[in-house]
Amino acid sequence: MRILYYTIALIFSVSLFSQENIKEASIFHWNDLHAHNQPFKISGKDSATGKEISYYVGGVSNMLGYLHKYRTKSSLLLNAGDDFQGTPISNFTRGRSQIELLNLYNIDAFVLGNHEFDYGRNSLDSVLQIANFDVLSANILDSAKNTLIAKPYVIKETPGVKFGIIGITLPELFSSSLPGNISGLQMLNTDSVITASIYDLKQSGCDVIILLTHAGVENDKQLAGKFYNDVDIIVGGHSHIPLFRPLSVNGVVIVQAGANGRWLGKLDIKVDTDKDTVMDAYENLIETVMDSSLYDRSAAEKINRMMQEYQPMLKEVIGRLQSKWKASYSNESNLAQFEADAFRIKTGADIAIINGGGLRKSLPKGDITINDIWEINPFGNEIQTFTISGKTLRQMIKNNIKIRISKQDSGEGAEILETSGLNYSYDSKVARSGDEDFLLSFNLGRAEINDDDNYIIATNNFVTSQFKKFFGDLRENIEFTSTGLIDRDLIIETVKEMGVINTVLEKRIVDVAMEK
Repeated sequence: MRILYYTIALIFSVSLFSQENIKEASIFHWNDLHAHNQPFKISGKDSATGKEISYYVGGVSNMLGYLHKYRTKSSLLLNAGDDFQGTPISNFTRGRSQIELLNLYNIDAFVLGNHEFDYGRNSLDSVLQIANFDVLSANILDSAKNTLIAKPYVIKETPGVKFGIIGITLPELFSSSLPGNISGLQMLNTDSVITASIYDLKQSGCDVIILLTHAGVENDKQLAGKFYNDVDIIVGGHSHIPLFRPLSVNGVVIVQAGANGRWLGKLDIKVDTDKDTVMDAYENLIETVMDSSLYDRSAAEKINRMMQEYQPMLKEVIGRLQSKWKASYSNESNLAQFEADAFRIKTGADIAIINGGGLRKSLPKGDITINDIWEINPFGNEIQTFTISGKTLRQMIKNNIKIRISKQDSGEGAEILETSGLNYSYDSKVARSGDEDFLLSFNLGRAEINDDDNYIIATNNFVTSQFKKFFGDLRENIEFTSTGLIDRDLIIETVKEMGVINTVLEKRIVDVAMEK
């Protein structure tokens, strides 16, 4: 009996001991708000009835309301960057509005995204002075000072669990920003800074190591493949992807919560603090549906005060849309074609080129306000022109096609360059084979582009600043001329002149391999 009692007692004590080392925690996260501080309407179908419904989601007041409901002392709150840029208030205040609003959250860590640099380095430094939260970026160096521009990592604790959080900003920052906005900065080797940070965090006794990244899902998967022995979780941003089921790469949990504040991520985990291991993880993306019983009224009032000065101008109706404007990063869209046409006509160019990723919002049919144009064109890019031969233009487009195909084949997003004046067709199957004779037609209107003629091209200064990224290496020397025109001002003027707009999507770029 004594032996049996001792055995039972031993089993009980071991079980009790092991349970004491299993801790639960929650990681709340969101990313890519892009200054969508106020609720916005979305439409869809009711899953039960199949009927079209619309409702409001997002906004700081709703996000805070859901956090007030679910957050506990065992929670962390992480933001994966790009809170700046997307609505006029961020532009008017050069990001200060976003820092003031982020201060309401009691954030544990915030990683700098690429759009935090859109108003320039000095402006970012200035507004971060008022931040009451830890700002991270382990891979950006101030070359003049030879110091990091933010903390590489931070240690946070919930009851019984010590977390080490490493911040990583988009490694491709220099190909995603205007050069003037990031002058004096240097990107450090991502793998090296993560390795160094992991060492420090392990020395400090962290149970769980998190990469808080603004780098995109593909980069996150690569990081998980390299650092799975030490990294437990990657909380990401930049791709705007709502991962309703978290990815798992070599046991590393990868999460991301879409964009614009529609979703609040809630990752519930169980941690074995003896083994410094995440035993179990469950992700839930909470849709921030507007709920009057939840939303934070003081935050809503603060945002209304911020906007009060600008509302009369932004609400001005300048035209009416008879068909929906659809923005697209990777495919032709009637919105991009409308803007490219406006660029070409207003500058007197032969051809206009516009990058699909520069247009940030679709617009339903109905009234068009100045605010709509600001949200479609938040960056305020300048329109520039340049003159090149038809031969060089042909090589530019061929290079761009190959660059896009390479990105598609590697699983990356392939940004389209929309055109006005220029129509062309190609065969991606031939291009993939290595045969250079894949450009099938290449026309200005109905006439073929002549290699020996010169053509004036209009585009924005983001495309010209990232010319090699879009068009590869060219032999002809190209000089860009500033027009002094800002894209959104030109579009506002065009809408006012036209009044009623019905933009029909045209096939200006055709991959015949996709038509078969």
